[in-house]
Amino acid sequence: MRMVKVYIIYHMKTIIKTAVCFWLIIAMMLMASCQPVTAEESKTERAYYEEKYANEPEPIGDVAALLNMLDTCVGGQYIIAGQGTDITNEFVDTMYRKYPDYFDNGRLEYFQAIAEEVEKNGPQFPEDYAWDCSGLWWYAANELSLYDKYTDRTANDTYYDYCTPISKDELAPGDIVFYMAEDGHVSHMGVVGRHGYIYEAVSGFVGVVLKRTIDKRIYNNIVSGGIMVNTDWNAFGRPKIFE
Repeated sequence: MRMVKVYIIYHMKTIIKTAVCFWLIIAMMLMASCQPVTAEESKTERAYYEEKYANEPEPIGDVAALLNMLDTCVGGQYIIAGQGTDITNEFVDTMYRKYPDYFDNGRLEYFQAIAEEVEKNGPQFPEDYAWDCSGLWWYAANELSLYDKYTDRTANDTYYDYCTPISKDELAPGDIVFYMAEDGHVSHMGVVGRHGYIYEAVSGFVGVVLKRTIDKRIYNNIVSGGIMVNTDWNAFGRPKIFE
C-alpha cells in the first residue's frame, strides 16, 4: 500500500510539473504575441513609407531652411511656453508655478536636474533647451524671419489664423499637423519634414523628436522609461507663407 501511495504521489508531482511547464510556455507565447508596440517602425511600415516617399522632391527655399533649422532642435526638451529657452532653475520654477500639471510624475525633478547641470556647466544645445509644440514652429520661423515681426502663437491660433486647412493626403514638407478636439479647439501641433517625418515637441516625457508619426504617435518615455501612445493627428494645415 505504501508503494502505491509513493507511486501516486510521484506521478501527481510529475503531472503538476508538466502542467506548470505547459502553462508557462503558453503564457510566454501569449506575452510574446502581445508585446507592447514599440516606438520604431515595423519592417512593413518602413517599406510602405520608403515606397510612398521615394519620389518626393527635395524641399527648396524657405521650406528647406525651416526644416534645416528644426533639425538642430531634435533632442531638445519640452516645457510649456518654451521657444528655444535655455533650461534654468528660474525658468523651471516660473513655469511650475504657472502650470504645475505639466511637471507631474517625475518631470519636475527631471528638469530640475537639467537646470542644476546648466547652472554648473552652461547649456548645451539642444538638450538643455526647451520648446513647446507651437513654440518649435515659431522658434524656427522667427529665427529665419519668415514673418514681418517676431511672432508667438498657440497651436489653436496657428491653425486658424496662419494656415489653410488641407487634407492628410495633401501634406508636404513644411505643412503642419494638428490635434483638434470635438469642439474645434486645437491643442497640439507638429511640423511635416522630409519623407513623412514629423518634427514635434511632444511633452515633458518625450522632448523634441523627429519621427514618422503621421499614422501612429508612439514615443519613448525619457523620464521614467517605457513607451507612450498619443492620440492621432486629425487636422492638417498649410502655412499661408508657403502657399
